[in-house]
Amino acid sequence: MAKANPVKVIAFLKAKPGMSRAEFEKRWVAGHTPLTLKFKNMKGYRVNVAIDEFQDLQGELPYDGTAELWWDSLEDMHEDFASAEGKIAGADADSFTAVRWHLYTREHIIK
Repeated sequence: MAKANPVKVIAFLKAKPGMSRAEFEKRWVAGHTPLTLKFKNMKGYRVNVAIDEFQDLQGELPYDGTAELWWDSLEDMHEDFASAEGKIAGADADSFTAVRWHLYTREHIIK
């Protein structure tokens, strides 16, 4: 049964210096996501890697991608982040990112 206050984390990630976007994408999708999928309470997970085409910003982008992860409650999210799997996934993410910033949100699906 879903709890009354679902929460979504939107993570903004920037690759370590010297890592190409293709290397970053491979490391994140193939190497990191299997660790995150071990979270027992997580209800959904999406990874979004920036493309070079059609960006509003000129020059280097501030982030190379975002991830969306969601849970039925803050308690479920905190439990996953505090678990052994959460600590391993966090340490792994830090190993290939220069920036990993989280925005905690409530989602409104419009369409």
